[in-house]
Amino acid sequence: MKKQEAKPDERPLEERLKRLEEIAKLLDVGDRPLDEQLRLYSEGMTLAEACRAELEQAQLKVEELSK
Repeated sequence: MKKQEAKPDERPLEERLKRLEEIAKLLDVGDRPLDEQLRLYSEGMTLAEACRAELEQAQLKVEELSK
């Protein structure tokens, strides 16, 4: 079985950050079943990496424009 490629998240950065905050709150409570906690953790890590990459690109663009 072939692994599907993940589609890039096209939501605005602000929406992704909001979802990341929601996930952190849900995991902080710790009242979810383990399989759901793992799914949330995985989603959060994916979102965090995508947000980090977008912010790094924005920082590079700002640095280029300010030269």
